[in-house]
Amino acid sequence: MSRIAIFLLFLFVMESQTASPKRILVIFAPSREDAAYQKQAAELLADWAGLIERDFVVQTRFNAPAFSVVLIGKDGGEKLHQDALLTARDLFAIVDAMPMRRAEMGRGR
Repeated sequence: MSRIAIFLLFLFVMESQTASPKRILVIFAPSREDAAYQKQAAELLADWAGLIERDFVVQTRFNAPAFSVVLIGKDGGEKLHQDALLTARDLFAIVDAMPMRRAEMGRGR
């Protein structure tokens, strides 16, 4: 994946805050060139529609000492923190099991 594609991907998700809360996935990495970051970005890009469906905002924080990902729920609480690649499948399974997401699915969102 090119640097431009990765840059555009994360610019797209850096939207302004709206009245409705979002789920936030924060990716920490030493740099854009970090191999783990590149794999994580590719993983998320491959299932972009799933992120949108689940009201995600993806944020990146570079200059971190090591790669990690943190999932923050709509309630503002930390739901996951891990130092390895987070697959879209695992991310969506975690989110889809949350009470707020289950209620959203029940409303046909």
